[in-house]
Amino acid sequence: MWVERIDEWTRSGQSAAEFADGKPYTSGTLTWAASRLRKGVGGKVKQRDSRPRQVRKPRIQIAEVIRRPSRVAPVGNLVLEIGGARVSVERGFDRSLLRDVVFALRGEK
Repeated sequence: MWVERIDEWTRSGQSAAEFADGKPYTSGTLTWAASRLRKGVGGKVKQRDSRPRQVRKPRIQIAEVIRRPSRVAPVGNLVLEIGGARVSVERGFDRSLLRDVVFALRGEK
C-alpha cells in the first residue's frame, strides 16, 4: 500500500504536503514511509531510480492591487445637528470649544 502511495507521490511532482492534503495520512507519515522504504530492511539505503526527477514548476501567486489616493482630500465644512441646533464646523476649529458646545446642546455638564 505505501509503495503505491509513494510511487504516486513521486510521479505527481507535488510536495508531500500538497500530495497528502485531503488524504487519510499526513505529509509527515508519507515522508517517513518513503524514508523507511528507501532504507529497506536492516537500514541499508537502496539505490535511487536513475530516471530524472520531475521538476516542480513554481506556483504563481496573484495579488489584487488597489490604488488609494496618497492624501485624503480636504473636507470643507462639517455640519452637526444636535438637539434641533445646527453647528457648522470649519477646518482648524477649537476642539475644546466644540466639545463644550456639544455638551451644552445635549444638556450635559
